[in-house]
Formats: sequence, structure tokens, C-alpha cells
Amino acid sequence: MTGSLVISLDFELLWGVRDHATRGSYGANILGGRKAIPRMLDLFARHGIRATWATVGFVFCESREELFDALPPEELRPRYDNPALSNYRYLDEVGKDEAADPWYFGKSLVRKIADTPGQEIGTHTLSHCYCLESGFTPEAFDADLSGAKKLASRQGIDLQSVVFPRNQYADAYLDVCRRQGLKTFRGNPQSWAYRPTGGSGQTRLRRALRLADAYSGVLGSHIARTSSENGLTNVPASRFLRPCAGKLAPLHPLHIRTICRGMTRAARSGSVYHLWWHPHNFGKSTEENITALQQICMHFERLRSDYNMCSLPINSFMENADDA
Repeated sequence: MTGSLVISLDFELLWGVRDHATRGSYGANILGGRKAIPRMLDLFARHGIRATWATVGFVFCESREELFDALPPEELRPRYDNPALSNYRYLDEVGKDEAADPWYFGKSLVRKIADTPGQEIGTHTLSHCYCLESGFTPEAFDADLSGAKKLASRQGIDLQSVVFPRNQYADAYLDVCRRQGLKTFRGNPQSWAYRPTGGSGQTRLRRALRLADAYSGVLGSHIARTSSENGLTNVPASRFLRPCAGKLAPLHPLHIRTICRGMTRAARSGSVYHLWWHPHNFGKSTEENITALQQICMHFERLRSDYNMCSLPINSFMENADDA
């Protein structure tokens, strides 16, 4: 059985961090991430990497007018107990179009991704909504996904895969995805530290375990096999590609070696290794992060040569649950 490398990226611009960051505090990372995307696509093309770009629906837009036309009715928008979590709260700060506001609009980048062979565009929901936060409902999620599908279809994109923001999901939300015609999703590693939970469940212990695991693999390699859940194929995540930045930058080579060890184990055992990150993670220290990604791509080429490992987007598994 052939092992598979799966790469998924959460493409969200400022929508993905707006509840705790602004243009002033994080805008440079967003702009840097935009510049890094063509370089990632170039690496993927040169090394035969097929990736899934799970894109926030609002990012598909080119203008404020286009965005507002896709919004669900007010009564169906998220009503979190913590209002700061709702990106609908920040619509008044959105600019006229992508040229004026590259922090919120990304239609030109969506087109560039779609034009690159082997790349899948999936959904990261319309508004970057959080399924496990108090106050959110399946009804709001259904309306949100409808808006995301509407924007994607205008660009000729048939959404088949979903990545849940902050990896928050439950059966009720998988049922909505199935009814909306989605086929595959990125699940979480099996370890307790990675199980889906709302923000209140992200304890210091969970965070500490994930941090230690990132650089050592202490919780295992997280290689996986796909499975069927609520009518969708679960393609579980293996590891988040942490950025090379800040105080932990000297440890980044350990992190890359941990990833490569997991990839090797997946290739030898015929399993899936699913790596993910956000483009804005490459917004600072871009050269160092591109170099690290190149190392991963080169390791994949060796595994392809030695073990016939393949690179697949998430939607490649939609009819292969329990077989991949």
C-alpha cells in the first residue's frame, strides 16, 4: 500500500485572527503571507506537491460590494456568547476592494492557486466560524456554508473539502457539511491534546503538550488512515508546520526533523501524513520558512523515489475511506 503526503493550508488573511489581532498588530504578517503564497506554489509545482487550500469565503471576494452580496440574513449569522469571535462584527472596517484592502480580500490569489496544476481549493467556511464556541448553532453554520459555496461557484469552483477553523467540529456540523454536498474534511490527531474543543478547553497543559510534541514527536508520529464519519471522509491531520520565528527559531531544525521522521514512517507503512499551516505563518522570517518547506519537499521526493509515496489533496480521498 502506498503512503501519502497530504498538505492543507488554512488560507484566511486577517479573517482568521481578527478576534485577537488587527492590521496594526498583525497586518505585516498577512501581507508577508500574501507574498509567500506564489513561492509556495512554485515549490509545489517543482516538487509535484498537490495541496488543498482551505479558503475563507470572504477571501474569494474582490470588493466590499461582492462580500456584502454573499452575507447570510442577519438572523442566521453567528451569535457567539463572546461577540468578539464573530467576523461580522468587523465588516465596517473592510475597505473598498483588494487593491485598497489586501488584508481582507484575496480574489487574485485564489485565482493564482486555482490556475496552478494539482491544487485543490476547499472551504474554511464563509466567515471563519467556530463550531464549538458557545452560542454557535448548526443553523448558522448551514447559512455560512451556503454563502461560501455561492462565492466559490461564481469562480467555477466546486467545493468538496472543508477544514474547520481552529479544528473545531462535532457530528452535528459534519451532518451539515454532508447535506451541503461536501465530501471530505481534515480531522484531528487521535492524541488527547489535539481533540476538538472550544477556546475554553485549550488549557495550558494541552498547549504545552502540543508544543513539546512539535519539536520531539513525544506524542507519536501521528500517521493516520482515513475513515468515514457522518458520510464524509476524515483525512486526519498529522502535524502543524510551525513557523521559524521568535525565541523558538533555534529549535526549528528539530521540528523539521520530527516532520520528516513522520513522513518516512507513513511512506514505509502505507499511511497518510497530513501536514498543515497558514500562509500568514510565513509572513515573517519568510526566507527561513521557505527554506524549511523546501527541505520537506525534497524529503518527499526521496520518499517518492524510495517508497513510491504520493502527494494528494484532501478531496482525493472522498471515495477511499478506510482504504488509504
